[in-house]
Amino acid sequence: MIFEARGIPTVVIGTDEFIELARLESRNRGVPELPVVTVPHPLGGIEVAEVLKKVEDAVGPVVAGLSRPRA
Repeated sequence: MIFEARGIPTVVIGTDEFIELARLESRNRGVPELPVVTVPHPLGGIEVAEVLKKVEDAVGPVVAGLSRPRA
């Protein structure tokens, strides 16, 4: 069972290539409001500095998703 469905704040993090899959799966699992944070694809095969930039850009949306009011 997904944590969010049990009341545990959850955010899915993935690359923008998989946004539609993440949204489809969250709907299929009964949590269509599950926050999804994306970073530009790819994550592998890139310089560490690029990975760190993606992380830096994602922190704010992740915190916002974890602290949003629940229905």
